[in-house]
Amino acid sequence: DAAAARGALLVDAESIADDAASWRQLSYYRNGRAVPDEAGVWAAHLPTTAAVLDAIRASGAAAALPKGSMEFSLLAPGARLRAHCGPSNHRLRLHLPVVVPPCPERACALRVGDEARAWREGEVLVFDDSFDHEAWVDERAVGERVVLMVDVWHPELSLDDRAEIRAHFRWSQ
Repeated sequence: DAAAARGALLVDAESIADDAASWRQLSYYRNGRAVPDEAGVWAAHLPTTAAVLDAIRASGAAAALPKGSMEFSLLAPGARLRAHCGPSNHRLRLHLPVVVPPCPERACALRVGDEARAWREGEVLVFDDSFDHEAWVDERAVGERVVLMVDVWHPELSLDDRAEIRAHFRWSQ
């Protein structure tokens, strides 16, 4: 089971970590598409989480969302994700911290624009990832930071706006 779970983890799938091995992701949806659960990790170990993510998509909040992801993001002590930004402001990104290792204030944090916030277990951070952002976990942290990351449609977009955005991303692929 543990070997299957490790095999299902992507290592720095976006090439933005200072040390690629320090950032891993367990993806349920990636780039708007379901990721096959070939190792059976979601079905065997995370069925409730999978059901909640499916319900979010079915609700319309993330249905047919181009470039949308739903995944666990694991950052090791000493990890830093370099400043980067999403493809457009058509989505908002939610970070639900599941595990935040003990570390000094803002030594395990996310910066969006000019504002840095520390993750706190059970408190969702919502941000527009089209803004420049970066994340880090201090090397003194005891253990990995685990966040459930969920992308949803920007709430100010109408259904017509969403259809236009989907058409754009289909055309640009």
